[in-house]
Amino acid sequence: MQKARSGFILEEIEKRKAVLIPRWHFLVRRLGFWLLAAISVLTGAISMATAIYVFLDHDFIEDQDSINRFFTERPIIADIIASIPYLWLAALALFILIAFFGFRHTRKGYRYSATKVITASLSASFLLSIALNTVDIGQYIHRYLIENVHVYNKLIYANEHRWSNSEKGLLGGKVIKVDTNNHLLVVRDFNKAIWHVGISAAIVHPETRVLPGNYLKITGVKTGKREFEAMAIQAWEKRYHKHNLPSQKITPRQHDKS
Repeated sequence: MQKARSGFILEEIEKRKAVLIPRWHFLVRRLGFWLLAAISVLTGAISMATAIYVFLDHDFIEDQDSINRFFTERPIIADIIASIPYLWLAALALFILIAFFGFRHTRKGYRYSATKVITASLSASFLLSIALNTVDIGQYIHRYLIENVHVYNKLIYANEHRWSNSEKGLLGGKVIKVDTNNHLLVVRDFNKAIWHVGISAAIVHPETRVLPGNYLKITGVKTGKREFEAMAIQAWEKRYHKHNLPSQKITPRQHDKS
C-alpha cells in the first residue's frame, strides 16, 4: 500500500515536471516578509513622529498671546480639526497594514490575531516615534517637505501656513541676514519670498536668538510688497525644546516677562 502510494506520487511528479525548490528559497522568502514588517514599522514610526511634531507645533498649544487676532476670525475647535495631520495619519495606517501583511506571512505569523499584530505594530511605531523626535526627526522631515515639495503644502495645514499671513500681521521664516546698523532683518518665508523686516521698535521674547539660519515668528504690520515692520519677535521652537542656544547678536528691546 505504501509502495503504491509512493509510486503514484513519483508518477505525478514526473507528469507535472515538478522541480524541488531549495530550502534557501523559503528562508529568503521568510526573511523578506520580516524585513517588510520591520521597515513598515520604522516608516510608520517616522510618519507618527512627523504627525506628532506637526500637531504640537501649532500655536493653539501655546503662544496664543501673539495670535489672538487669528482666533477671533477662526474658532479654535475648527482650527484644531484643520490642524490634525491627516496626511501623516493616513501614511501611518498604510504602513501599519503593510507591517501586518508582512508579519502574517512569516513562519508563525498566522497564529496571532489581526488585533494583536496591529496593536503591537502601532505600539512599536509609537515608541520609536518618541525616540525619533528626541533628535527632531519629525521636524526635519516636515521642514524639508514644506520648503521643497510644493504639493505637500496643499495636503497639510501646518503652523507655517498660520505664519504666512502677512496681511494679518503674521510672518514666519528663516533669517538670512541681520543688519544691526539699519535695524533690519532679511527673512525668507516658507514660500521662498524674501522680506525686509524693520526691527527698530521690536520686542524680542525671552530666549529668542535672532541669528542667520534661525527660524522666527514675527508679529507686526506689512508696510510694502516685501516689507514688514516687526512689533514682536519670538523663536519658532517652543519652550519644550531643550537645545543649546547661541549668544544673542543683536540688541533690540528685550521683552519683560513681568
